[in-house]
Amino acid sequence: MAHTTPHGYDSSPSIDELSPSARAQWAKSDYKDGAEWMPLYQHITDTAAVAEHLWDQFLPQATKQVLISALDGDSGLAKKTVIWLAAAHDLGKASPAFAVQVDGLRDRISDAELEFHPAVHRNRSKLPHSMATFLILCEWLEARHGFPPRLSPVYASIPLGHHGSFRPPPREYEGDPALLGTGTDWSRVQFELADFAAANAHLSPADLQRLSTVRPGQPAALIAAGLTILADWIASNQELFALTTAPRHPGAAEAAMLRLGLPLPWVSDIPGDGSLFAAHLGLDNPRPVQTGIVALAHEVKRPELLILEAPTGEGKTKAAFGASEVLAARFGLGGAIFALPTQATADGIFGPVQEWISAIQGSQTLSIGLAHGKSAFNTDYRDIPRMSPIFDSDPASGAFEHGSVIAHRFLTGRSKLATMSDFVVGTIDQILLGALCSKHVALRHLGLSGKVVVLDEIHAADEYMRQYLCRILTWLAAYGVPVIAMSATLPPSVRRELVAAYNEGLGRRTPRADPDEEITYPRITATCPDGSETIRLEPSARRSVMTIEEYAGTTADIARRVITESKHGGSIAVVCDTVRRAQEVFIALSSDASGDVELRLLHSRFLTPDRLAKEVELRERLGPGAPTGPRPLIVIATQVIEQSLDVDFDLMFTDIAPIDLIIQRAGRLHRHEWKNPGRPSAHRSARLILTGFDRDDDGVPVLDRGCRTVYGAAPLLRCIATLDEHHRSHDSIMSPDDVALLVTRAYESISAPDGWANEWSEAERIADRVRADKRSKAALFRVPAPAKGPLVGWAHVEAPSSTEEQGIAQVRDSEDSIEVVVVERVGGRHRIPRWAGTLSGMQVDMATVIEDDVAYAASLNTLRLPGYLGTGGLGDQLIDELEQNCIDTWQNSRWLRGTLPLVLGEDGSAFHAGHHFQYDTQLGLVVTKKELQ
Repeated sequence: MAHTTPHGYDSSPSIDELSPSARAQWAKSDYKDGAEWMPLYQHITDTAAVAEHLWDQFLPQATKQVLISALDGDSGLAKKTVIWLAAAHDLGKASPAFAVQVDGLRDRISDAELEFHPAVHRNRSKLPHSMATFLILCEWLEARHGFPPRLSPVYASIPLGHHGSFRPPPREYEGDPALLGTGTDWSRVQFELADFAAANAHLSPADLQRLSTVRPGQPAALIAAGLTILADWIASNQELFALTTAPRHPGAAEAAMLRLGLPLPWVSDIPGDGSLFAAHLGLDNPRPVQTGIVALAHEVKRPELLILEAPTGEGKTKAAFGASEVLAARFGLGGAIFALPTQATADGIFGPVQEWISAIQGSQTLSIGLAHGKSAFNTDYRDIPRMSPIFDSDPASGAFEHGSVIAHRFLTGRSKLATMSDFVVGTIDQILLGALCSKHVALRHLGLSGKVVVLDEIHAADEYMRQYLCRILTWLAAYGVPVIAMSATLPPSVRRELVAAYNEGLGRRTPRADPDEEITYPRITATCPDGSETIRLEPSARRSVMTIEEYAGTTADIARRVITESKHGGSIAVVCDTVRRAQEVFIALSSDASGDVELRLLHSRFLTPDRLAKEVELRERLGPGAPTGPRPLIVIATQVIEQSLDVDFDLMFTDIAPIDLIIQRAGRLHRHEWKNPGRPSAHRSARLILTGFDRDDDGVPVLDRGCRTVYGAAPLLRCIATLDEHHRSHDSIMSPDDVALLVTRAYESISAPDGWANEWSEAERIADRVRADKRSKAALFRVPAPAKGPLVGWAHVEAPSSTEEQGIAQVRDSEDSIEVVVVERVGGRHRIPRWAGTLSGMQVDMATVIEDDVAYAASLNTLRLPGYLGTGGLGDQLIDELEQNCIDTWQNSRWLRGTLPLVLGEDGSAFHAGHHFQYDTQLGLVVTKKELQ
């Protein structure tokens, strides 16, 4: 395409018309002697072509609509603008500060009559090329195209962030002739290449004149920045775009994108209720929860936040599937992301998501990702084809029939692209990381902007996590992303907090809800122009009635009471707030229970294969459709049982917890109604027995230290006071009738009972301080809310997290727990533990190389140590001691690189940092402080 005027762009730009000094600029090189390099004009052309492909064939319509709406509804102008900004991202490489780095290439530029200031070497690092791009574009937009000085940074700041940070350039170097070339022939070359970038995007002077009157907001700018980063990453991949000075043949970029094989975005048609419920969800008789939210998805005028609260077992997951399909079809969304509290809950829903995708995909090829730190160990996920021919030795391996579900290597190979696949299942951290000041956070926003976001078990987000959750909800609202949040029940204050955060992204006010509506249950709370509305859902025929008792005593006392109850038969759950209490109860039961009783222990300190095997067994024994066992079964577990397992118990003991979590745990009590006629006569009525506290002579609760440490005293006292009040007028608790009233009372209005004032006020004082500390700590590294200004300086105060795991720790405020790979020392060699299920006893300390299958088998045997062991000087000492056992060949393994081995002796024990570690296949890891001799 020749230029019809010096700066008019009607067809493809001609490289031949560039000046010798412009053609001499380089973008990439081998950084040795400059023998292999890529001209800057070529990288501009490549990136423009990639950005155009991404716009046409990868971005969902909803994502593009954010940019179109920001540019006065002109889709053609929006497309040209994002291609231009991507093409221009490396203009700063046409600067002395960048070009001086490689001697041979610097000499080439000097031969093209561009001079280097003698001081350029001294301060070169002060002006990274991304900052130089920003300064060049601002000057070009203002001088060449008449942009107001306040508007040019809005556009120029988008490519400023292509290396992940929007840090502004130092003022003292903004017009520096030595580094930027300002006022010299360098400026002429920079403008020439800026013209070239615009020409590659078909962006005409008339288009730029229109842009000079339009100010896109930060949501559109951040999506454009994410697209720029993605286009640059692809165009910089030498597997696709070779490092060469030779001109590329026509169509080379399109051929490269074909090899990469990014799938088209999912496109959904609005389903009729018949096909939706029966064919897609497998529901012949959908429940009110399911029909209610699907109907609302059909009715809302624009994407909104929908908070669904209903008892466990009501089918909320399938309700979310159905609503997601309708919302995606109505608003042009290209997928969905399902975020859950833990890796175990994410793994648990992965299979149902796969089944749902199979029902809805038709002939489309769709991509899926499992986004958490242990996704590589999920066998269902590992069995999904990894598509992208550039990573496969067999070119045919990238060819999939229509209707395939793939885990695309490019989209799933980097944690920063975790939100990019059409469908993503992961932990809630993948959502929260979008609100963390971190490099390349724009990529997370790009992925989220075109999806339905489903947040399951949202009650698990604590005060600290909600600071990040609320901020990302504000951004999601600004992008027009519908969010479905689900919980058995939420405190009204948390519900209001989430609603207000979403409304903030739409510029809405959120009036306080009617108090009468706060106790509606089951319910959907939907944001709307007036703030929010409450939709009351008809309860299904499923109703439960339970009585609550108290039992005070030690873990040994609890064990004796459990044994007494087990004599009636059936299955009994004992839910403990800490691993240590669970292990103590199990030990006591093991000593006292008869051989007629089966015991199972489940908590987070089992090796991954052991824990998964235990969960599978419990599902088989106690899940939907499971037959009644011949012998009494007692399951001692921690909080893992309240989130990840669809199991049914005849009787439950549970340590005291906040009232919403008590209700969540009780959802596993008499969960499967079809079992009711066959339950032991003593357990025909559902009973929940509270443990973990005693009472003094005045009736004031005395909380177990471990329970108090986990949750804090205030919510536990509020729970007990609320249940006491309820029992004064009711013999039992009915679900769903009493649920919302109990939760609202406990969190919003209960006051200290007579005689509790001292303990109550102290607990509330501590809780207020902890909440304030969490809010302040989260605010340090939380991204700002959307604004109208440029992205210059946006979120550039980055959290101290160089890895995804560190980022997750930042958004969870968890103790720095240390993950270890457990190995055994047998016969002087390090081996996979003999009790392990895969390659047990295999040697793992080879001198030269560890085979991939052996490394994988070893890496399965991971667990996390108690959180307190990772803090302060104790954590440093423990890591130092564990590092002394590191095995050199592990560093060359994709499975074991960077891991810490916990080496156990043949008796299953080890001593580190003043602590004794003992692994037992029945107890899991037992950690005790070593007594000083």
